[in-house]
Amino acid sequence: MRFSAIRLKIAPLVLLIGTAFPQQVLAHRPIFTADPASSPETAIPITNPDVSQVVYREITQKSPQVWLTFTVSKDFDLFIQIGVPVIDRLKDFRPSMVVIGPGLPEEAKPFPIPQGMGARVFSTKEVEKPRFFHEHFTGTDSWILRSDTIRLANAGRYYLVAFSPEKQTGKLWLAIGKKESFSLDDLKQFPSWQRRVREFHEVEQK
Repeated sequence: MRFSAIRLKIAPLVLLIGTAFPQQVLAHRPIFTADPASSPETAIPITNPDVSQVVYREITQKSPQVWLTFTVSKDFDLFIQIGVPVIDRLKDFRPSMVVIGPGLPEEAKPFPIPQGMGARVFSTKEVEKPRFFHEHFTGTDSWILRSDTIRLANAGRYYLVAFSPEKQTGKLWLAIGKKESFSLDDLKQFPSWQRRVREFHEVEQK
């Protein structure tokens, strides 16, 4: 009886995932952390870069970059995505992404990076009409600026960084990975995730 009761409680949550995440972009697992993420030393660690995850941050004059770090095996296909909340003041905000690590071009360094590493920049400045996206579960809207997959030929530690080449400031989200993976503990956190994501998007709380 107890096991059946647990199953009954879980079933609606499983159904909720199926309806709340009908598209790949919806499947990002949010990461909320106290890591400053403003430098290689304070980068947010990503344990499984193949799992779909997203970080919400704001670029400011004091923190002009958002750093994530992860380790991959040889010939790893890394999916990355960047977007901004649909807020009027951010309609012209065009942050870029840069992947930093071993074996990448050494001439493409937009700012100082760890010694011995190269970089590949993914610009969004040419984006005139970002893809509009409504996330049903949180009731928030975003402009998706860019989605890319890059093959990392060398095994080792890498970084994914968001920054503004034009020194703009503003809110953004930075996503990594495609594989959908949610645990039962994650399901329990959905109400908290919803509240925090809506707060970030400056949407009135339900």
